[in-house]
Amino acid sequence: MNTHLSLPKMLKFSLISLSVSLLLGCGPKTAEEHIAEAQQFISENNNTAAIVALKNAVQADPKSSEARFALGKVYLDSKQYESAEKELNRAFEYGYEPSKVLPLLTKAYEKTGAYAALSKVDEQQAGLTSVERAEIGYFKVLSLVKLGKEDDARLLIEDLASLDTSSVYKGLTAAYVHIMDKDFDTALEALQALKTQSPLDPEILKLLAQVELALNKPQEAADVFKEYVGLYPDDLQIKFVLAKLLVDLGRMDEAESYVDSLLAVNDQNALLNQLKSAIKASQQDFATALKFAETGILNGSVDPSLRLIAGYSAYKIADYASANRHLSFIVSSLPDNHPALRMLAASQLQIGLTNEAGEVLERIDDLSKEDAPLLSKASYQLIREGYEKDARGLVEKSIELSDTAEDFTRLGLLQLSLNNLDGIVNLEEAVEKSPELVSAQTTLATAYVATGQYDKALELAAKWKASSPKEIKPYLIKGQIHIKRQEYTLAQKEYEEAAAIDSKAFEAPMALINLDLVQNRLEAATEKLGALLKRAPDYLPALAANYLFLSKNGQSEQGLQKIKELVAKKPQDIDARLLLARVYVAEQKYDDSLKVLNGFTDTSKLPKTYWTLKGQSLIANNMRSEAEKHYDAWLKIYPNDKEATIGRLLLLDSENKFTEGAEMARSFLQKRDDVQMQILLTHFLLMSSDIKAGKDAYEKLPAATLAMPIAKGFLARLQLEDKKPEDALPNALAAYQANPSYRNVVMVTFIYEQLKQADKGLQFLQQHIDNRPSDMASRMLLAERQIGDDTESAMRSYELAIQANPKNYVAFNNLAYLNLQQGKLQKAKEYAVKAVELMPANPATLDTLAQVLVAEKNYEEALKYYERAVSDKNVSEEIYLNYVDALFLAKQDVLAKRKLGQREFKEEISLKRVGELKAKY
Repeated sequence: MNTHLSLPKMLKFSLISLSVSLLLGCGPKTAEEHIAEAQQFISENNNTAAIVALKNAVQADPKSSEARFALGKVYLDSKQYESAEKELNRAFEYGYEPSKVLPLLTKAYEKTGAYAALSKVDEQQAGLTSVERAEIGYFKVLSLVKLGKEDDARLLIEDLASLDTSSVYKGLTAAYVHIMDKDFDTALEALQALKTQSPLDPEILKLLAQVELALNKPQEAADVFKEYVGLYPDDLQIKFVLAKLLVDLGRMDEAESYVDSLLAVNDQNALLNQLKSAIKASQQDFATALKFAETGILNGSVDPSLRLIAGYSAYKIADYASANRHLSFIVSSLPDNHPALRMLAASQLQIGLTNEAGEVLERIDDLSKEDAPLLSKASYQLIREGYEKDARGLVEKSIELSDTAEDFTRLGLLQLSLNNLDGIVNLEEAVEKSPELVSAQTTLATAYVATGQYDKALELAAKWKASSPKEIKPYLIKGQIHIKRQEYTLAQKEYEEAAAIDSKAFEAPMALINLDLVQNRLEAATEKLGALLKRAPDYLPALAANYLFLSKNGQSEQGLQKIKELVAKKPQDIDARLLLARVYVAEQKYDDSLKVLNGFTDTSKLPKTYWTLKGQSLIANNMRSEAEKHYDAWLKIYPNDKEATIGRLLLLDSENKFTEGAEMARSFLQKRDDVQMQILLTHFLLMSSDIKAGKDAYEKLPAATLAMPIAKGFLARLQLEDKKPEDALPNALAAYQANPSYRNVVMVTFIYEQLKQADKGLQFLQQHIDNRPSDMASRMLLAERQIGDDTESAMRSYELAIQANPKNYVAFNNLAYLNLQQGKLQKAKEYAVKAVELMPANPATLDTLAQVLVAEKNYEEALKYYERAVSDKNVSEEIYLNYVDALFLAKQDVLAKRKLGQREFKEEISLKRVGELKAKY
């Protein structure tokens, strides 16, 4: 067993003496002196210095209510609301005058969102003025409503109504009753009157804007928010809301200045980058739009619309690799004939991903079978196989042959797939020639909606309705556009007309349900959903929505039962079975989801949802071998599927198969560019100790990724290789804080030890385990480091490790060793026997048990275990010499000397021990 030397006692005493002498060198200030100093700083508007002085006051007298109150007030003025809340609570606890504390504490609670605490503030506290009671009461009402305690809120409002004050907060409270009653018109009148009384009050403006939104007046709400932000530009939260609202309203130029100011505060915020990308795309600055879209994606946005903006922008600047990368992420969720499919296919053809392009084109292939089908099909097949020049030749012939609307529809799609934007013109001509042609109308309308050309889409839908009044799709298209414009009444009208046209079509009733949800009309949505399920009990979108509704109300089993009944009735319905599996995964019932998914026999043509759900279920159930087979089968069918590749890479990483992982990531990147895969490649290369290649991969990462915690972890490893632990430490800590994994724990601990700061390493380990007591690997790491200086703590750590995992042979083995060191032979033997039972061929466990037997002077039995240990060719010199020592003790001197001469020793400590054995025996 290895031991660790502790700091010499004499040095410890010297450091302690030095610290004491330094502390005695000057007399500390009192808390009152620090407070006085802070007040001087406050008068000079130097809050930073005041905070330092007040912290010193708290340190001098931790229970000084005056110091706590002053510190909380300065924190509040400095907008450090969490710290203000903490200190004001302490001031209250230590006896500061409640009437002084509560108004400030209420503001802190409101800013931090501590609604439960705010709801308990006593607005009747003696010493409060009527104005203060009105203000506290108003915020308390808001907190009660947020907590779902509306009855308590109404009682409080009644009490506050009797206050003798003209405070705006009394008026706000009165207006809030109308909001609770959903009487937004009356609330609006009351708030407008209050605004006339106090035009600059922030709470009036905020509530007024919210009521405008509730009345479906987003334009008016935006104007009020603009007025608020003009008065209170430091309120970043409201500025954020305003920026998002203006973008949603299409007021891009107005939104841009707010987005820019927010980006100056946090240029990595995902939603801000999404807003900026939408603004730039609307201005046709596609290169800049792509840059901001990718920043948003890198910072965690999973919004499909952001991927669409990124893909569209990349396509517009002929960056086909990026267009493919972004559109591939959302291709499975796009409807057939979506314009993005054409952009994706065209991009994939440009970068040589022929097979993938063929798969996408299959989804826009079913246009018509009447005219020129052979040319169209041949063109698609040539494109699928990568013969672009031949395909272009056939398309040129198609231009000459195209005459009917069907011809122009197919031709337009083919041209788009070959990156010829004339295809849009041909689609428009197809619609003009034959307004009743559903495929052309649908494709063109979808294109208009996707590109924000709502007026064109509405015009197209109106003409379509006029030419085909019994076709429901134009009504649905108009409804969709009205929702995007937040014209909900118009959307409802379109959907209701569509529902009346075809009672057997369920898209319109489902659209009405979704419209209610958009407007947060849950009761109406629930009623409509129930009616739809009576008419169409097998309609999957309705069943899925029904499950979500019921699960939110704690009745998920009822929703699940309806889906199970459908699967039992229609066992061959693939979509129904996949819906059932998805619900089981959502409920973490992985055994049940696997039963459903394992029921499929031919998996080669199943949608991606099947592969995703099964992979998630297998990994969640820790079925590693089956998961490996699953991902291998997935990759066999879809060799370049990113999700399948990442799933397989995660399995390789968990098995420490870093070289294989690097090869797989590199192979993927040879076919397509992908930042996430670049990051994974860098990880696998560094973990496989291929430092040169890992450094090269790190240097090729996009600049935007280098600030990410995982990239900082890469840099820390490279800095360690360059023997720069002091540079590596902050980067390693950043990686750990973002992902406190065992690997990051080991890296931080190792760096501290490299810096000769083992005490800090132990402190870091202990704090990590305190926060994550179930992390047994880190607990073992701590125990190893406690062995030298704190044996009892090490033994406790190992005991806890055994309780968590009774098969932890290392913990058993080390406990055996520690008990042996303390002379507790019986306990040592029990632990050592258990370790050998778990790992009967491990030289370390055999050595420990043999050492215990040697201590019992049972040399013959000890030699049996040593002979098994030294049969391992890689047995350590230490264990081998322990074996020789046991031979001498057993009076087998001849054999001991022969064994001693059979091995060449290289370690200095071993050479010293050989000399000692020769001298002794």
